[in-house]
Amino acid sequence: MTGDGNTPAGTVVLIGGRAEREFTILRELGYRILYLDRRVPLHCMPWVDVPIDVDVDDWDLVAKVIRDRLDGATPAAVLTHVEPRIPLMAHLNEQLMPGPRGLTVEAAWNCRDKWRTRSRLRDAGLPVPGFGLAGNADEAVELADDIGLPVVVKPRDGAGAFGVRRCTTPDQVGEAAAAVLADPGLATQAGVLVEQYIDGPEYAVQTLTVDGWTRRLSVFRQHMTEPPVFVEIGYEQPSGLEAADEATLTAVVASALAALGVTDWISHTQVRRGPDGFQIVEVNARRPGGRLVEMTTAVSGVDMTRAASQLALGLPVTAEEPQATHALYSSIVFDEPGFVTYRTGLDLAGYPGPPAPIVEVEVAPGEPVLPVDHPEGGVYGRIVTFGRTASEVADGVARIRDALDLQVTALDDLAWLGSDSREYKSCC
Repeated sequence: MTGDGNTPAGTVVLIGGRAEREFTILRELGYRILYLDRRVPLHCMPWVDVPIDVDVDDWDLVAKVIRDRLDGATPAAVLTHVEPRIPLMAHLNEQLMPGPRGLTVEAAWNCRDKWRTRSRLRDAGLPVPGFGLAGNADEAVELADDIGLPVVVKPRDGAGAFGVRRCTTPDQVGEAAAAVLADPGLATQAGVLVEQYIDGPEYAVQTLTVDGWTRRLSVFRQHMTEPPVFVEIGYEQPSGLEAADEATLTAVVASALAALGVTDWISHTQVRRGPDGFQIVEVNARRPGGRLVEMTTAVSGVDMTRAASQLALGLPVTAEEPQATHALYSSIVFDEPGFVTYRTGLDLAGYPGPPAPIVEVEVAPGEPVLPVDHPEGGVYGRIVTFGRTASEVADGVARIRDALDLQVTALDDLAWLGSDSREYKSCC
């Protein structure tokens, strides 16, 4: 820690976040934490030195609060792991730091704004689905006619599959566009994106870019629910791609990051493989969600949460030896509404690893759940196993599911439940 621990010289400004590891890494690196959010969660209070409630949509106000609290001194870093706050992080870095650090504002928006992402990549000659930006439902229908059905309608800068829908008819396009425009969720940019639907397998590619050189950390085969909605229900490592195809995929992603201006940061990119080859669907300048960070750490030795912290601080990115060659991620979802029951206190000794399996059920026994394809349903937890063979990790997931004995007592009507408070339907 810099100084006596009470000076601002060793203070990291952390914007938003909920996971304890985001805080403990900064502690381990020896820094104090000035935490800013619209409303600081109570459970985060013990992890920070200075919690401040502030309107994080007012960028000038946020910068003033930081300057005032640090008495004009330069923070050690400005950092966020929350996707909607990444442009703010980049802005504050440019305003408060003495030199370039992490993402530029332009690069942050190039990744956050899906229309800008596709425009930049198309201009660079990189493979993206056909697309267009609509300001109303009628324009969306016209775009869909030009692109050709089916299409995907999505918020311009949304996250976590919120509002994303595949449409096969003009009426569906109009309804989906109207729904997004009426309720854009966390999106802030005007308009709705309409893009070509690529029918083929999807891959999640995790990368680390330092001084403009991109290293592939992991490639996971991604499994989704059947359209029209898109919810991630599983990932597997290895991806199943041939070595040459995985090298091609890596090169496409590296070129995309360069075109978007990402020179020193982590990324989570989603790519589909259609009849014309790999097509870039999303480029996210952040770590992946769910437990894909732990999967990536296990197979690459690089912890993406730690790597982002180190890059924000201007430190070298550290790595450890990989612990596994295979991993399987299975989301906990339900087909019917009702009340869930399962066994708690599961003993994970004897299951595949290392690392030890991850078992998370994010709803308590006796609480209500909704189907995976319900607008307020989605993912309620996950099981992740690690090992040396595909059969080993698959057997581990199956055994854990049997031990949990997840059951749903069906009900005819759960309308009284009201709205689900979770931000995203999907993990990642």
